[in-house]
Amino acid sequence: MISHKPVAVAAGLGMMGIHRIVIHPTFGNFILLGTVIIDADVSEESHPVAYNPCLECKLCVAACPVGAISPDGNFDFTACATHNYREFLGGFNEWVETIVESPSASAYREHFAPPETLSMWQSLAFQPNYKAAYCMAVCPAGEDVIGPYLRNRKEHVQTVVKPLQEKVEPVYVKAGSQAEAHVRRRFPHKIVRQVKRGT
Repeated sequence: MISHKPVAVAAGLGMMGIHRIVIHPTFGNFILLGTVIIDADVSEESHPVAYNPCLECKLCVAACPVGAISPDGNFDFTACATHNYREFLGGFNEWVETIVESPSASAYREHFAPPETLSMWQSLAFQPNYKAAYCMAVCPAGEDVIGPYLRNRKEHVQTVVKPLQEKVEPVYVKAGSQAEAHVRRRFPHKIVRQVKRGT
């Protein structure tokens, strides 16, 4: 297994932001990483980007539904993975068990709302989708995307960050975790779903 993010940073493609996503100086965090392994000597090393494009605006902190990103730079990988990779991990087994154990369709719907079922179906038919990635959506870093943020920061918050914060949606957490406490305190309108199995 290869972790693409450190490879990208070492290759000079960008720097790691507070949200633990590589930020390219031009394209921001809207990049897709891949690594090619070759069996050859490299004659010249890449140089890291000379500056970190992360603005440390903390909008990713404000938007994260599970509090995985702390203002001080700490990151709770388990909280992030439990929510975002729901269909990747133990969520599928839990979903199947709920279907099997439900005596009726209405009993099933008490556990999973129609959008959750559609999300699981999309994961089976196409590929797992991410639950949030709000940290990416609100990040204004990168020459191609920073303009609107610099012109009017309040408008950026109102049109990009606030709708994600106010969205009524299921948030997947481990029972008794800091992530669960964060959701209940910061986003009481969101629906807490305790995950039985997962990361």
